[in-house]
Amino acid sequence: LAGSRGAESEQASEVYETNTELSFPTTISIPPAPRPMIQKWTGSKPGYVFQMGPSGLGYYPDRYKGGINYAAAPGTGPPLGLVGVGMRCMLQRCDVHIARAYAIGLYIEERTIRGGDAPPVEDPKVNKTLRLVMAREVKGGHIGKGFDRTLIPKMRDITGQKQGDWKGELRKFTRAFQRIGLMKVGAEVLFSMPGDGSITVYVDGVQHEKIQSPTLCQGVVEMYLGDSPVAPLVKEHFLEGFRTAYHKGCKANVPPPGTHAAAA
Repeated sequence: LAGSRGAESEQASEVYETNTELSFPTTISIPPAPRPMIQKWTGSKPGYVFQMGPSGLGYYPDRYKGGINYAAAPGTGPPLGLVGVGMRCMLQRCDVHIARAYAIGLYIEERTIRGGDAPPVEDPKVNKTLRLVMAREVKGGHIGKGFDRTLIPKMRDITGQKQGDWKGELRKFTRAFQRIGLMKVGAEVLFSMPGDGSITVYVDGVQHEKIQSPTLCQGVVEMYLGDSPVAPLVKEHFLEGFRTAYHKGCKANVPPPGTHAAAA
């Protein structure tokens, strides 16, 4: 067991590490939607920026200039349990430090997968969240371009179209990263897919984008669980943990597949 890094989305008594010492709590809850401090322009305010944000036009704390975190309140949604973790590495060379991009964990709401006719983890009705933790310093724009390159062919395969609404939806998704500067080691990204066809992107507890797109949700899930996953070992750990959660519940995944404790 290791100490939590204290992100606002984490509410758990147990935290497990990957082999690279990046921590994953056994349960998380999604941060609440941010609300602007004031919705009418009243002049410049140190530490805040007046902009169109997730809850409309208003003053939002500028995370780069000392503004307080407007997503600091604990998450209020249902708890999501960790089913497995893994490492995303360039060219699958996780033995090379510089090739490690991020660790990733899959969290699910147990109630959406239990029962005789419960759906598989890929099913869009399953409430799930992917939690990424950066393994090295990287610019947000670089991460966004990586998702863009991977998701474009998947979205084309899903829709059977080279053009379409999916392009705008994907552009909005990658825009969440393009607005971020340098992401340090341990920076947290959440992809929340609650089962209603939407995906919300959080970075270090702050909501950046919410996109209503079942197609994009499917594409992101297929990145890690499809026929050609970007990290085959990640898929293996996710499916192994999901099978345990399906039959015995999320609490039976202790320690979760892919963690240092599970490998010991």
